[in-house]
Parts: sequence; structure tokens; C-alpha cells
Amino acid sequence: MSHELHLTSGTITPQLLRLTLPLLCANVLQQLYNIINSLVVTHYIGEGAFAALGVAESVMNLYIYVITGACMGAAVLIAQFFGEGDMDKLRQQLYTSAVLIGGCTLAAVLLGQLLLPQLLRLIQTPDELMAGASAYLRVILAGMVFTFTYNYLASALRAVGDTRAALCFLLLSLGYNLIAAWILVAILNLGILGTALATASAQLLSSLLCLWYIQKNRPFLTIRRQDMHMDRRLLGRTGSFAAVAALQQSSLYLGKLMIQSAVNGISLISTAPISAFAAATRVENFIQAFGISGCEATSIFIAQNRGAGEEKRVLAGFARSAVMLIGMGLAFSFLLRFGGTLLATLFLEPGTDALPYAASYLRLMGLFYFLSFTGHLFVAWFRGTGRMNITFWGTTLQIAIRVAGAYLLISAMGLDAVALSTGLGWVAIVLFQVTVFLLEQRGIWPRQNP
Repeated sequence: MSHELHLTSGTITPQLLRLTLPLLCANVLQQLYNIINSLVVTHYIGEGAFAALGVAESVMNLYIYVITGACMGAAVLIAQFFGEGDMDKLRQQLYTSAVLIGGCTLAAVLLGQLLLPQLLRLIQTPDELMAGASAYLRVILAGMVFTFTYNYLASALRAVGDTRAALCFLLLSLGYNLIAAWILVAILNLGILGTALATASAQLLSSLLCLWYIQKNRPFLTIRRQDMHMDRRLLGRTGSFAAVAALQQSSLYLGKLMIQSAVNGISLISTAPISAFAAATRVENFIQAFGISGCEATSIFIAQNRGAGEEKRVLAGFARSAVMLIGMGLAFSFLLRFGGTLLATLFLEPGTDALPYAASYLRLMGLFYFLSFTGHLFVAWFRGTGRMNITFWGTTLQIAIRVAGAYLLISAMGLDAVALSTGLGWVAIVLFQVTVFLLEQRGIWPRQNP
């Protein structure tokens, strides 16, 4: 087992950076899957297909972030067992995660395939976009099995401090995705279906590369026959960590799926608001990759050191992560506030009806965006220390405010209602997180043992 995988000794800041940078690159590359599809669809098919892709991706992203969140939650336990040096428990946790999260993924995929027309009607998808969105999602949902496999294996590697390998494999699959999307759409004229086939097969490639690497270079992560048994207590902990992390990780996209219905509802005359929301979402997703990466790196660091009993390093790592995450959040708030129009033109042609909607949305989000990164910081703390119930209640509060505000205000404010309600949700969750953190540090709740 490589010594460099351990985070329980050594200089903290370089360790956090070595964890965060590959995670950031991986999350940004993950977003490039969607960006590549958007550029190919816009150039070779047209704005109507781009709007259909935007509707489909609001459903697709919910699946992806639930899966990645569940794998990240289970990885906290893997990191704790690795910090303790308990390899038998670590492999048993890997088996439990595979059965539980993999089974839930398969069930969700089958349910999605069966109820796809009803789901698209539920979010008020316009008739002219229904065929394209449905064709795209049929293939993408089938490929979610590969999405789970990659994220399950990559999360295990990251939990033990190896964040570079999965990044390399994602980079290779991204190159494949770019070539495949161009061939299937531009040459074979498969339309929006071609982009879906390229993405699903790219996820399969990255899964196979991860599996090969683990067997060859990290054999202590390979599940043996004697590890294949279910422990009721471990199953309960895995389910709790995975479910709450999935909810937190997918909160932005769960809210967007609910809000997509409201956005579709104001697009009866023109699909411009849908295209604007799709473009703004791509900008948001790219920026969120920075916060999510810092959150994941911090939670891994905290979990490993908590497992090893290194409480001073836990607090020191949290303090250094606070500077990193909140600093990035302020920088992105400034960028959105004063560069919203420029960012929107990355996905929308100048002069289109959708551009003013997207630019206004992004400028308003800029007032609040640093709070999102602050929230990621505290999620990392509570996730790494095992207090998953706090992230659950905070996320539930944020989603409730966001969705309620959007539906109440959208008729008067349009897309700006979505931005404002999202910002108010971030205000609420940060106030909640800070309050609980201070109560914890002062020993008020939960009470510390004398």
C-alpha cells in the first residue's frame, strides 16, 4: 500500500491541493461531456434540438448527481476505515456499497424507462421537444449503469487518497466522447441520439479503465469472496451516508428538475426561456465543479484523520479549506455579477431572444454565489465527521425555499425568480450550518462526553 495515500501526517495545505486539483479537473471534465454535446447539437442540428437537450439534461443530471452523491457518501466510510488501517472492513464496505447503491441505480433506471413519457409531461415539456428529449434520455438512462460503475470505482480510489488515476481515465473517455459525437452526429446524421450514444459508451470506457487500474495497482481495493457478506449495522450506516450525500449532492439539480416545469410553463409562446435556462445551467454546473471538488477533498481529509484520531489535523484542515473555498466563491460571485452576459454568449448566439434572460439570471446569481461555496465547506465538515443528518436537514431547507420561491415569483419575475429563490435558499442553509457548527464547537449540541 503506497504511503502517499495517507493523509494523517505531513503538511496539510499541499495535501489538500493534491486532493483537490485532480478532483477539480475530473469534475470540470465531467461537465465537458454536456458542453461537448451542446456544441455539437447547436452546430449540426439547431436551437430546437438544443432546447430539447436542455430539458433532457435536467432529468439526466438528477440521476448523475444522485449516483455521484451516493458514492461520495459511502466513500466517507471507506476513508475512515482506511485511516484506521482496517482493510477487511474497508473491503466489506466496498461490497456493501456495490450491492446497495448499484441495486438502487438499476431500479431507478428501470423505473425511469417505464415512466419517461409521464415524467416529461410532468415537467411540462413542449410537444415539439418531446421526441428529441425522449430519444436522448432512453439511451442515457440505459448508460447510467456505467455511470454508477465509474463513480463507484473512482470514489473508492479518491477515498484512499488516489485522485489522479480516475482523472486520467476520464480524460481519455472525454477524448473518445468528442470523436464519437462528431462521427455519430456530423457524419452518420444520427441527430440527438448520436450524442447520447457517444456519452453512454464513453462512460463504459472510463469504467473499464478504472477496474483495470484497481486490479493492477490497488489490489487492496479488490473485493474477495470472504468480503461478500452483509453486516446489518454497516448496511445501515452505508445507506444513511449514501442517501444523505446523494440528496445534498443532487439538491441543485433536484431543484432544477422541479423548477424546469415552471420554466417550461412560461414558454408557451417561445422556447427562449428554456434555452436561456439551459445555457445558464451549463455555466452554473461548470462553476459548481469547483465547490464540489473542494467539498469532496475536504471531507476525505477530515474522514481519514477522524478515523485515525487526529483531531487537531481535522480542525486545521477545515480552516485551510475555508480559506480556499470561500475565496473561490467570492471570485465566482464577482465573475457572474459582472460577466454574466459574456458567459451566456458561450452557449447562446448574440442577438437571440434567450440571451437577455440568461444574462440577467447569471448576474442576479452573482450576488449569492459565494454562499454556495460556504455551504460546500460546512457540508464537507459534517459529512467528514459523520453528522449526515445535518446535511440532510440543511439541504431539505434549501430545496424547499428554492422551489417555493420560484413557483411563487416566476409569473412576475420570469427566470430571475429562480435565481433569487436559489440565493435565498443558500442564505438559509448557511445560517443553519453555521449555527449548528458553533453549537458543536461549544459542546452544546450534541453534548460532549465528560
